Amino acid sequence: MLSTVARVFDFKLREATRQDLATIADTLTLGFESYRRWAPSGWRPPERTAMLLGLLHRFQQDGSWCMLAFDGDAPAGHVTVRPEQDTGGAGLARLTHLFVREPYWGSGLAGQLHALAVDGMHERGFGSACLWTPIDQQRARAFYERRGWKATGARDPDNELELELLEYALEL
Repeated sequence: MLSTVARVFDFKLREATRQDLATIADTLTLGFESYRRWAPSGWRPPERTAMLLGLLHRFQQDGSWCMLAFDGDAPAGHVTVRPEQDTGGAGLARLTHLFVREPYWGSGLAGQLHALAVDGMHERGFGSACLWTPIDQQRARAFYERRGWKATGARDPDNELELELLEYALEL
């Protein structure tokens, strides 16, 4: 008889600082690399250096905040949110990243990070939220839909990720 052993995680969660940007870029690199499983043949993930430069330019200068998760000292994932600039930031938050490193897929960490992001949006007075996710990223789309996000029908086929994106919205 086979026994199944489930590992129980006790993640440490904390708000990110500028000193954490390399860790965030590393998690993004690993996350985008996993897209090769479903992305079109020949698709290439963004370069880590470009992501790190973007984080350095924007992080905490545009009102963004990020929560990091660690398993002991090992980075496990993060979630990043910012005020939506396209609408003047009036009550709309954009979930810009929610990435969990592959060893922690299925651990419940993504749900924890999502809940922290939504709580943070409430605390900061946002009334609604939006996000973009690749239209072919079925796992992420199902995750958000289970948490009440609704596809708006808006698509972005021409973006830095070079994958067609679908917008989702959530009333807070």
